[in-house]
Amino acid sequence: MDDRGLEFTWDNAKKAKVVTRAATGGLSLFHMGMTDDQLVATWGLWAIRGSDYDPDDPFTPGTFAEDPGKEAAAFLDSAINLSECRSNPRGCFRFDNGTDVLNLYEAGDIDFVLNIDNGNSDEVFMPLEDVGVPVIFVDTFYDYNPNCRMANYSTTREFCYGRSMIDIASRIEELAVFLGVDTNTEELTAQKQKACEDAEAFTNAMADVQERGIRVKASILGSGKDEETGESFVNVRDFDPIKLWVPRTLEELGMPLLHAGNYTPGGVVDNARVPANDYFSNCDAGVVNETCNGDTLFPVDFWLIDSRSFRNIDDNFKLAFPDRAFLADQYWHYPRNDGGLSYLSISILLTDLTRELSKAKKVQDTNGPECISIDPKDIAHRVTDGTGGLGLNGFVCYNKDLIEEEYLKCPPAFVSPVAPPTNAPLVVTPTIAPTVPPTGAPVNAPPAPQGAEPSAAGGEQSSDDSSAKGVSSLWLSIASMLAIVFYHF
Repeated sequence: MDDRGLEFTWDNAKKAKVVTRAATGGLSLFHMGMTDDQLVATWGLWAIRGSDYDPDDPFTPGTFAEDPGKEAAAFLDSAINLSECRSNPRGCFRFDNGTDVLNLYEAGDIDFVLNIDNGNSDEVFMPLEDVGVPVIFVDTFYDYNPNCRMANYSTTREFCYGRSMIDIASRIEELAVFLGVDTNTEELTAQKQKACEDAEAFTNAMADVQERGIRVKASILGSGKDEETGESFVNVRDFDPIKLWVPRTLEELGMPLLHAGNYTPGGVVDNARVPANDYFSNCDAGVVNETCNGDTLFPVDFWLIDSRSFRNIDDNFKLAFPDRAFLADQYWHYPRNDGGLSYLSISILLTDLTRELSKAKKVQDTNGPECISIDPKDIAHRVTDGTGGLGLNGFVCYNKDLIEEEYLKCPPAFVSPVAPPTNAPLVVTPTIAPTVPPTGAPVNAPPAPQGAEPSAAGGEQSSDDSSAKGVSSLWLSIASMLAIVFYHF
């Protein structure tokens, strides 16, 4: 069952052939064990936005740790490219022509289209579904809830709760099993073990970061022009950590992330862009420099900047926006709605940030508001209808008991399974035909058939559970999954 509640059936004794977005789909599934005999075509960037990695020169490494390595590059390079914009570091999210995808399906070259993304793509995928192309959707924004996503990808935000990386990685692993991927159980267990250890190191580092009074802000850099003077200026974006999967992950593991106040001089709007003149309260308009940078709208000691605008930080930027954390080189990048989503991706992110934040120092004279004792996993906190999150510069107190424990549950040591006798009987699980609800209608999961193996995400989560709660049981059972013939996703 996908994250709209649509059910698909596949005999996973066979390898399904797919087309998917290169990084969020292809790279993620490569980390789960998919090989090039299943990946037929891709669209979009191979790396995160802002990277200097060039898919037209795939075996020359990029500068970001999230960029594909040589084996991953060979995997992606084996597939048909469906988008001319794949080398554009500012972003590339769609295939050029839906007819190309339809032709692959009608020729029998692909079995599924995989839409592993934020769901802002109904006009791209609905025409394919309308003519019978099966599109499996894994939501990178919201936990599954039958009242959140409709069949046409639209949302009812009061039932949409922000999703973090462990939830998405678990869903992609389920998808890999469904598609018949020859998962290397030993390798995947090692990835999970490493991610678990890195999460433990990260959350311990965050306890120290909070104790030292360091405040972190996730943002996006931009620029504008004064309509009266014609002068250009720098701005920073103010948004809540509950909006994107990386900040959600970091807050669940104890990072003191400052929340948004939807601030703008002209009123209250979402995703406010704050210009330098308004950010530095003690500076006169048009005269922003280090002499007046002690009082700022956000009390930031360390910045997390989206990877696309991260590369804009240079001496000229620091001159135009002389924030103390930038001047002290206390900033790092994060993937914004792109890149791989896997246990390996979690390790890369947390390892880099543990290193960078462990050496950060407090640079602001004031702390801003005190921390707020709240569970960062609580649904009321992460609902996306505008009522979730905290007030301006609010952040969650560190509490090891409230850390998302799914990141810290290391898998059991891998033991090579014993193969069953070659003449052992093979039990085939009965299946039901997929049912597609009418476009735009709310979707409820159909009951599982008699004797069918239940889906790991087959029902609505309870109000106090993370969608990741199923992943630990998956870790405990993965070594014994040798001959699942039918698996409902």
